[in-house]
Amino acid sequence: MSDHSQIQRLIRILQILSSGRKITTKELRHRFNTAVSLRTLQRDLLALSEAGIPLITEKTKANENAWSLMSRFRSFVPLPLETNEYLAAHILKANLKIFQKTPFEKEILSLIKKIDQIVPESVFLETESDSAKNLFENYSAGLFDYSPHGETINNLISAIVHRTKCRVTYYNPDEQKDKTFQIEPEKMVHYNGGLYVIVYVRHYKSFIMLAIQRIRKLELLDKSFPKDHPFNENEYWEGKFGLFPGKQVEVKLQFNKSIRHHIEGRTWHSSQTVESDKKGNLILKMKVGITPELISWILGWRKYVKVLEPQELVDRIKRNVEEIKQLYID
Repeated sequence: MSDHSQIQRLIRILQILSSGRKITTKELRHRFNTAVSLRTLQRDLLALSEAGIPLITEKTKANENAWSLMSRFRSFVPLPLETNEYLAAHILKANLKIFQKTPFEKEILSLIKKIDQIVPESVFLETESDSAKNLFENYSAGLFDYSPHGETINNLISAIVHRTKCRVTYYNPDEQKDKTFQIEPEKMVHYNGGLYVIVYVRHYKSFIMLAIQRIRKLELLDKSFPKDHPFNENEYWEGKFGLFPGKQVEVKLQFNKSIRHHIEGRTWHSSQTVESDKKGNLILKMKVGITPELISWILGWRKYVKVLEPQELVDRIKRNVEEIKQLYID
């Protein structure tokens, strides 16, 4: 048979296996209307396996080989890309600029290159100008340069995927010294231009957040950690305004009507409610902890926001304003 007919067979076999069924070579031959020999089909299956396609074989009761495709790869056969799907890939690339200058950037570029290779001719002609690459820009001030931390990032990703215990040496800014302890990495977080990792510390039986740039050393240990501490994402973020926890209180803020267009339509916290007062000002309520992040965010709105509740937050804002004022008194 010609090379072209073999390509047709391989694609057809993949399509059949993508249905999730286990199939023997005899059944496969029947799908080809017995026009292909069993030996040829066996060679085709071996060729797919040697090419890196994740095929699984097992013996049937009749002592035949039954072939199947790993469940997570059942959509392995590439479907034609639409123009917007191709453009979406470049938008995702722009959103991952936090990984610039790290080894992980090469993986992102490699993924985009592979996507480029399966773009249909019609889509390619429609987007062959630089418009696809220049479609979207994620501008974030204060991005950290993570190029010195590429190995740490790669090791953390590996530890999360394979549930590997790590030994970390971490700089504690409050105590101004390094600490070494074991962690079980759970999830990476990108927030305000910085990368963080949520880890479980078995000694304290709790999840904590570590800043990637403060990790002095990370060592992958030769042992995995058990799934005895499920990470509840909603519970972890509940009450946080940003990254760090605080005792939840009812916070009530009044935003001047002149800037309500900056507040409306945004989700500031999952617990928020928004309403208008009689003068058209916006009242934002949410249950959060009184943390430096919350205070910094409120102060950033300057004279256009007033804290109505609680009194503790009012006092903290007043104190911060007074401390700022003292910086400018000769």
